[in-house]
Amino acid sequence: MRGYRPQDRIRVTRGTTTVQVTVAPAADGARTMLRFHQEHLASAEEREQQRTHWQAVLDRAAAVLDRQ
Repeated sequence: MRGYRPQDRIRVTRGTTTVQVTVAPAADGARTMLRFHQEHLASAEEREQQRTHWQAVLDRAAAVLDRQ
């Protein structure tokens, strides 16, 4: 773990990259936003692969939360 801010964000090392996961209230105040940001990717191709990966992670998280 590279950094942690309670109820806000966490930064971790993943391979040669840094991943930041941020949790924040949505603009409407009724929902929560979950964001992923990954730094130091080697190429545009890797960036697109990771974008696809993190979108799948968000989709799975949303599906689990929708069942609650």
